[in-house]
Amino acid sequence: MKSTLKKHLLFLIIVIGMCVAPVFTNAYQLRILISAALAMIFAMSLNLLMGIGGTVSFGHAAFYSIGAYTTAVLWYHFGTAYSTNFIPVLLITGLAGLLLSLPMSRITGRYVTIITLSFAEIVNLIIKNWDPVTLGQMGIVGIPSVNLFGHVLKSKTEFFYLTMFFVIMTYIIMNWLVNSKLGRNLRAISNDPIAAEAMGIKIFPYKVIVFTISAVFAGIAGSLYAHLMSYVEPSTFNSNLSFQCISMVVIGGLGNFSGTMLGALFLTILPEYLRKFEFLFKYRMIAYGLVLVIVMWINHSIPGTKLKNAIFHKKNTEA
Repeated sequence: MKSTLKKHLLFLIIVIGMCVAPVFTNAYQLRILISAALAMIFAMSLNLLMGIGGTVSFGHAAFYSIGAYTTAVLWYHFGTAYSTNFIPVLLITGLAGLLLSLPMSRITGRYVTIITLSFAEIVNLIIKNWDPVTLGQMGIVGIPSVNLFGHVLKSKTEFFYLTMFFVIMTYIIMNWLVNSKLGRNLRAISNDPIAAEAMGIKIFPYKVIVFTISAVFAGIAGSLYAHLMSYVEPSTFNSNLSFQCISMVVIGGLGNFSGTMLGALFLTILPEYLRKFEFLFKYRMIAYGLVLVIVMWINHSIPGTKLKNAIFHKKNTEA
């Protein structure tokens, strides 16, 4: 019991802190917290693929955009509510993940980067040019708030708690998957695919499954994003979004979902916080990049790890 609590302690601190935060925040800060919660879902979906599946996707924003546009298109053309659109979002993003996984499961190395980036560009080009459905470059405007079986979420606070519900469910499902036979086999494949295959683990179906699940959760985040912004347009879902998501995963730690949540919270709040400093306003992206490099150096380099261990060891000795 104690080991389980310790393992999920960071998750509990983040969730409790965020659930209490709306009491002390204004409308602008609450919107940032909602964006951070969406980033958590999005980043955890990628961490399942990278940290557990061992596959780096540079085009994960494609699934995010598919989820957002599925919701927007269904509302615009058919007037359907969020609760009605939820299942189509799961099916369409899952299908997209399945289609991408078919070639991805057969390749490694640099070709993974090429295919994932190409897939994201193809999706973006379809969104830009399929005018009768997506309205092209103009985007879709006026997407209403979430309607759950007739109950419309009238305030951003209600929307925030709905998003937090999905954050919690994503975390629970991801950890369940990691500890299941699927997760154990995926780790074996990630560590040594040849040895895993020699032990009777079929690589292809497992990679297809993890790609599909990862795409579905990214689609859920994208669907909520469409209702948050009430507007979707192609330029939002570019390669920068994929790289931001990768940064959140790397900072939080591969395979560490609570760390990914912290990374998503940190990288969502930091750029907004830098806006407060007038002298950093023009150079806030440089400052953001420097902080990102420092954090990654501490977490993922040998000198950084030694520094971190030295600090914590000193604190433990004093205690």
